[in-house]
Amino acid sequence: MKNGKDKIKGLVCCCCGSLTKGRQWYNRDIGYGLCDRCAGWLEGKGTTAEEMTSCYGERGVHYCINLT
Repeated sequence: MKNGKDKIKGLVCCCCGSLTKGRQWYNRDIGYGLCDRCAGWLEGKGTTAEEMTSCYGERGVHYCINLT
């Protein structure tokens, strides 16, 4: 779901295997998402915003969610 109405839940990072909080992205295996650390690493190595959205969903909605 793209609008962020799904509940935030515990997911396993598809990149490093750590536990993270996020929303399921339809293009990702169930139970997997992207942790904040790996999101920063991917962006730092040049992964475009379009690639990030295609693979992991929307920043702030599916991953890198501000929980405070």
